[in-house]
Amino acid sequence: MKRLLTLLVVALLLSSCATMKMSKDEKDLYYISDLINSGDDAYLAKMSQLPFLVDQEIIVLEKDVASFWANIIKAGFSVENPVLESGLPVDETTYLEFYDSMEVETFFKKYVPAKARLLELSTGEGQRILLVVEKKWLSRKLYAFKGPF
Repeated sequence: MKRLLTLLVVALLLSSCATMKMSKDEKDLYYISDLINSGDDAYLAKMSQLPFLVDQEIIVLEKDVASFWANIIKAGFSVENPVLESGLPVDETTYLEFYDSMEVETFFKKYVPAKARLLELSTGEGQRILLVVEKKWLSRKLYAFKGPF
């Protein structure tokens, strides 16, 4: 019994260690990075909401979103050694991270929910990627992608 209690205390201490915990933003980042790196373009397309923003272009057709994911994966795009640089709630200025235009501003106002988050990550190659993600009950929704730059 004493040994079991000791193991429980050690497990509790380890689970509360800051290096062992991952933020929700980091979980989203690694989840999406794993989908990209494993080449799961079909699931990425399914997660992507319509309309979908790529850099400054608004994609309105499901087949075009699917084509975007399929083509970047086919071209060899991957996210090596991703590091979360920041995770921020979407606000009225988030659109500026993508492009300063009336169309992009309207996209964010009309289609991106207030609960969405802007994730900025860096890769092992020194590139940056931006994702706009909303965590849902058992899934994630993607609204925008920018990068690598």
